[in-house]
Amino acid sequence: MCIAAPAQIVEINDSDKMAVVDFGGVRQQVKLDLVEDVEEGRYVLVHSGYAIEVMTDEAAKESLEAWDELLKVLDEEDQQNLK
Repeated sequence: MCIAAPAQIVEINDSDKMAVVDFGGVRQQVKLDLVEDVEEGRYVLVHSGYAIEVMTDEAAKESLEAWDELLKVLDEEDQQNLK
């Protein structure tokens, strides 16, 4: 199974169709070849180093909330396994 994660665009370099995106504090460069109409501050879904979809603010918020909930559950499971 492949998973795409939401990230916010913080910097765009149009000359090579690259962007720096932020995954909750972790920054990474991604390629913008597969999306159009991107701008700094917008959210994109990222998979394998490519932005694959530009997200609405509402969709990004819902997706980030789901990721936060998943990470919380995984952290709780890890804590229980350490006992």
